[in-house]
Amino acid sequence: MKVINLQEAKSSVRKDGVRMTEIFIPEGDDEKVTMGHAVFPAGVSVPWAAHDCDEYSFILKGNVFCETKEDGVIHMEAGQSCFIPAGQMHCSGNDSSSDAEVLWILVKKNN
Repeated sequence: MKVINLQEAKSSVRKDGVRMTEIFIPEGDDEKVTMGHAVFPAGVSVPWAAHDCDEYSFILKGNVFCETKEDGVIHMEAGQSCFIPAGQMHCSGNDSSSDAEVLWILVKKNN
Protein backbone atom coordinates (compact mmCIF):
# COMPACT_ATOMS: atom_id res chain seq x y z
CA MET A 1 0.00 0.00 0.00
CA LYS A 2 1.12 3.54 -0.71
CA VAL A 3 -0.18 6.52 1.27
CA ILE A 4 0.44 10.12 0.20
CA ASN A 5 -0.40 13.23 2.22
CA LEU A 6 -1.83 15.94 -0.04
CA GLN A 7 0.25 18.63 1.69
CA GLU A 8 3.46 16.69 0.94
CA ALA A 9 2.72 15.93 -2.73
CA LYS A 10 4.31 17.90 -5.58
CA SER A 11 2.19 20.95 -6.36
CA SER A 12 2.42 23.78 -8.87
CA VAL A 13 0.36 26.77 -9.94
CA ARG A 14 -0.39 26.90 -13.65
CA LYS A 15 -0.40 30.12 -15.71
CA ASP A 16 -4.20 30.19 -15.47
CA GLY A 17 -3.99 30.24 -11.64
CA VAL A 18 -5.14 26.67 -10.97
CA ARG A 19 -3.07 24.86 -8.32
CA MET A 20 -2.46 21.28 -9.50
CA THR A 21 -1.18 18.55 -7.23
CA GLU A 22 -0.30 15.15 -8.67
CA ILE A 23 -1.06 12.63 -5.98
CA PHE A 24 -0.42 9.36 -7.82
CA ILE A 25 1.31 9.25 -11.19
CA PRO A 26 2.13 6.20 -13.32
CA GLU A 27 5.55 4.75 -12.54
CA GLY A 28 5.66 2.27 -15.42
CA ASP A 29 4.03 1.29 -18.70
CA ASP A 30 1.61 -1.07 -16.95
CA GLU A 31 0.13 1.65 -14.73
CA LYS A 32 -2.85 3.38 -16.25
CA VAL A 33 -4.17 5.72 -13.53
CA THR A 34 -3.15 9.26 -12.56
CA MET A 35 -4.82 10.96 -9.59
CA GLY A 36 -4.64 14.59 -8.66
CA HIS A 37 -6.17 17.49 -6.79
CA ALA A 38 -6.95 20.91 -8.26
CA VAL A 39 -7.83 24.21 -6.62
CA PHE A 40 -9.67 26.61 -8.93
CA PRO A 41 -9.57 30.18 -7.58
CA ALA A 42 -12.76 32.22 -7.90
CA GLY A 43 -13.32 33.44 -11.45
CA VAL A 44 -10.71 31.21 -13.11
CA SER A 45 -11.38 29.42 -16.39
CA VAL A 46 -9.04 26.97 -18.10
CA PRO A 47 -8.63 26.73 -21.87
CA TRP A 48 -10.19 24.08 -24.11
CA ALA A 49 -8.32 20.76 -24.05
CA ALA A 50 -8.75 17.03 -24.55
CA HIS A 51 -6.94 14.16 -22.82
CA ASP A 52 -5.91 10.78 -24.20
CA CYS A 53 -7.43 9.27 -21.04
CA ASP A 54 -10.92 9.06 -19.56
CA GLU A 55 -11.30 11.73 -16.87
CA TYR A 56 -13.31 11.27 -13.69
CA SER A 57 -13.75 14.25 -11.37
CA PHE A 58 -15.33 14.67 -7.94
CA ILE A 59 -16.11 18.16 -6.65
CA LEU A 60 -14.84 18.39 -3.06
CA LYS A 61 -15.60 22.05 -2.36
CA GLY A 62 -17.33 24.92 -4.09
CA ASN A 63 -18.80 25.14 -7.56
CA VAL A 64 -17.32 24.48 -11.00
CA PHE A 65 -18.54 24.35 -14.56
CA CYS A 66 -17.50 22.21 -17.48
CA GLU A 67 -18.37 22.90 -21.10
CA THR A 68 -18.30 20.53 -24.05
CA LYS A 69 -19.55 21.13 -27.57
CA GLU A 70 -21.84 18.11 -27.18
CA ASP A 71 -23.36 18.98 -23.77
CA GLY A 72 -23.00 22.75 -23.46
CA VAL A 73 -22.22 24.20 -20.02
CA ILE A 74 -22.85 21.96 -17.01
CA HIS A 75 -22.66 23.47 -13.50
CA MET A 76 -21.60 21.23 -10.62
CA GLU A 77 -21.23 21.66 -6.86
CA ALA A 78 -19.53 19.86 -3.97
CA GLY A 79 -20.63 16.24 -3.78
CA GLN A 80 -21.18 15.82 -7.51
CA SER A 81 -18.97 14.02 -9.99
CA CYS A 82 -18.53 13.93 -13.75
CA PHE A 83 -17.02 11.77 -16.49
CA ILE A 84 -15.35 13.09 -19.64
CA PRO A 85 -14.39 10.42 -22.18
CA ALA A 86 -10.93 10.36 -23.72
CA GLY A 87 -10.64 12.74 -26.65
CA GLN A 88 -13.63 14.95 -25.78
CA MET A 89 -12.77 18.65 -25.99
CA HIS A 90 -13.78 20.53 -22.85
CA CYS A 91 -13.08 23.63 -20.81
CA SER A 92 -13.80 24.21 -17.16
CA GLY A 93 -13.58 26.76 -14.43
CA ASN A 94 -14.98 28.36 -11.34
CA ASP A 95 -17.47 31.15 -11.89
CA SER A 96 -18.28 31.55 -8.19
CA SER A 97 -16.86 33.93 -5.59
CA SER A 98 -14.83 31.35 -3.62
CA ASP A 99 -12.25 28.65 -4.35
CA ALA A 100 -13.33 25.26 -5.66
CA GLU A 101 -11.48 21.97 -5.09
CA VAL A 102 -11.64 18.97 -7.39
CA LEU A 103 -10.24 15.44 -7.11
CA TRP A 104 -9.52 14.13 -10.62
CA ILE A 105 -8.52 10.74 -11.97
CA LEU A 106 -7.23 10.01 -15.47
CA VAL A 107 -7.53 6.41 -16.67
CA LYS A 108 -5.75 5.23 -19.82
CA LYS A 109 -7.73 2.85 -21.97
CA ASN A 110 -6.27 -0.51 -22.92
CA ASN A 111 -4.83 -0.50 -26.43
